[in-house]
Amino acid sequence: MIRPTTLLIVDDHTEMRELLADLLKPLGFVLLFAANGQEALTRAVEHQPDLLLLDVMMPDMDGFEVCRRLREIPATKEMPIIMVTALDDQESRITGIEVGADDFISKPFNRAEMRARVRTIVRLNRYRHLNNERVRFEQLFVRSPDGIAAVDTNGMIRLVNPAMIRLTRATDPQALIGMQLRDLIAEPYQRECDILLLAASANLAYIERREMVLICADGTTLPAELTIGAFLWEDRPTAQVIVRDISERKRSEAAIQSLNADLLDAYDVTLEGWARALDLRDHETEGHSQRVTNLTVRLAHTFGLNPEVLVNIRRGALLHDIGKMGIPDQILRKPGPLSDEEWVIMRLHPGHAYELLRPIRFLQPALEIPYCHHERWDGKGYPRGLRGEEIPLAARIFAVVDVWDALTNDRPYRAALPVSEVRAYMAKQSNTHFDPQILEVFLHMMETVE
Repeated sequence: MIRPTTLLIVDDHTEMRELLADLLKPLGFVLLFAANGQEALTRAVEHQPDLLLLDVMMPDMDGFEVCRRLREIPATKEMPIIMVTALDDQESRITGIEVGADDFISKPFNRAEMRARVRTIVRLNRYRHLNNERVRFEQLFVRSPDGIAAVDTNGMIRLVNPAMIRLTRATDPQALIGMQLRDLIAEPYQRECDILLLAASANLAYIERREMVLICADGTTLPAELTIGAFLWEDRPTAQVIVRDISERKRSEAAIQSLNADLLDAYDVTLEGWARALDLRDHETEGHSQRVTNLTVRLAHTFGLNPEVLVNIRRGALLHDIGKMGIPDQILRKPGPLSDEEWVIMRLHPGHAYELLRPIRFLQPALEIPYCHHERWDGKGYPRGLRGEEIPLAARIFAVVDVWDALTNDRPYRAALPVSEVRAYMAKQSNTHFDPQILEVFLHMMETVE
């Protein structure tokens, strides 16, 4: 939107301000007023008018001093100033020129002359501003390290800067002019590019940023960030496309992702080491952690859980008995049944797991299984007595797998039970120990075991 032309009229006489207002308002100008020199300085700096009509003869601070001060202020030093004065001698005009006035109009003035002078100064000032803006734009356009292209509503490139030619490796500076922008974009991104250009042509306030891949003149590709906005060029909506080479960013991101993957792999190897150490400490459950982990992830996958959740379920399953590190050996490795007092201590291991893992940030999402895998669907489990869907889904899934593995594998005090007996036993525990829906899915999944 073009800003309306603003005039500041400075005169200590109300009648003169009103006279100039009646004369100039019909021309469509926005008029501001000041009654003295100090007010003129304040309003000129605050509003940045396109023209200042300045009376010379004012008390306290005359027009010459106001003009001189305005020329010393960076924000107003180029502001057009017409001095309106009753002084008609050569010395006064020389003084006005010396302090920076652009023109003089003598009182009493001719109304037609006043209008003509004001129109001329405003027109020249507008041209000067436009020319300065054009020069600044050309400097930015030419010197920009990013590629810039002006694209018409048909998607055709009308103008490019040197950086755009360099980025696309075009040998001929004119080779890009007349091309369709989409022809510089890799096929998977062309449709998105078309949509963005269409949106820009319909809305001058539009601006959007996307990562795409350019196809260069030599056949190579270049990862790039395109910022697409809109402006008026020759009174027509035109898209401005700024292209930034993000090759280095992509290389850095890939390096960081690789380092993160290596770090996570190291974490997971460490967790597997912890699980093996636990199995070795508790001879009754050797190999148990890896078996239940694989089966738990397989069962969780059937519920459509996303990969990130499955990763945390895997970690939680590996570490489900990590709390047993806090259980004394004489209880953990006791060959016979535990006493009531010993069971009280054994049932502390989920709480030990919580206290051990909670301070480790990357393991916090995996806490649900170590902390809650002994909860029961009917609320008679431990350590918190959670009931039904109060129990985290991961823990409900694991509880089914944990019991299955315990019953279908040999233990020092008994041999593995037949799969058919295990299925029958677990079916009876539906809606008491186990979530019935999860148990049903699990038993169906394990039909091939029989």
